Amino acid sequence: MRVAIMAAGGLGSYYGGLLAKDGHDVTFIARGAHLNAIRENGLTIKSAHGDFAIKPARATDDPAQVGPVDLVLFAVKTYDTQAAAHAMRPMIGANTTVVTFQNGVEAPEEIGAIVGREHVLAAPTQVVSNVVAPGVVEQKSAFRITFIGEVFGQGLTPRVEQLVAAFKRTGVDVSAAPDARKPLWHKLVFLAPIAGLAALARTGPHTLLQLPAARADATRSRSP
Repeated sequence: MRVAIMAAGGLGSYYGGLLAKDGHDVTFIARGAHLNAIRENGLTIKSAHGDFAIKPARATDDPAQVGPVDLVLFAVKTYDTQAAAHAMRPMIGANTTVVTFQNGVEAPEEIGAIVGREHVLAAPTQVVSNVVAPGVVEQKSAFRITFIGEVFGQGLTPRVEQLVAAFKRTGVDVSAAPDARKPLWHKLVFLAPIAGLAALARTGPHTLLQLPAARADATRSRSP
């Protein structure tokens, strides 16, 4: 399977690295020092589930150089959604599937408006993975949970089942969702209060929730 990672941040690099390790033809869309390091030294993954490296690794900052692919893992920040969706259009062929791993619930519609709704799946994911140095990604959570599904009312389609099978081979805890909008909303409802606590504490959610007191505050029920 020809795969493009749009773009190679913490999640995209990690999941793209897993697919490359499993034998898929993966191109990482990256920029700056991270792009240069991947080109020169490959991609290094330091993971709670086992370290590995993809070397050599194919990387570019120009999606037009890649051409049509079978699968695009779409993992940019939400404020870059429209610009990135326009930039990836040269990679979209008649049978290309675009899977958005982004937070929030609006990305599938935004991407679909640019590349066509028929191409778009959603994959709400729980994982802690970050670029810690150019060409180096640290994945440190014990969990790496993903739901993959259609967004526009088609149920469990063959392409969903095929992608679930592909990610299961990498070791990810992945499930097919008959309607991906449900896990998208579940994640949003979970993230909204946790993000507020993290902002108050001036730290990331994963770091915050390592503290027993923070976990207690996050789960405590209060009477009205």
